[in-house]
Amino acid sequence: MVENVVIAPVESETGEFTVLFWKVEKGDSVSEGDELLVVESAEEKTALTVLAPCTGVLVEVAAGEESKVAPGEVLGRIETA
Repeated sequence: MVENVVIAPVESETGEFTVLFWKVEKGDSVSEGDELLVVESAEEKTALTVLAPCTGVLVEVAAGEESKVAPGEVLGRIETA
């Protein structure tokens, strides 16, 4: 099974985000709650860490550094055991 990595909708943050950097690479094992990447809010200019929604292996990075993304947009995918 594959789960999507997304920015959860945040009430105060409804606009666009920029991916600053990934803390893990494709092929890395991750545990639920691990820090995967850091994004910055275009409106607030605040950093937000995106956490792993499950335990597994990061099999895809869909949004690279400097990519513009919206809440709910797929950033990557994790394959679960």
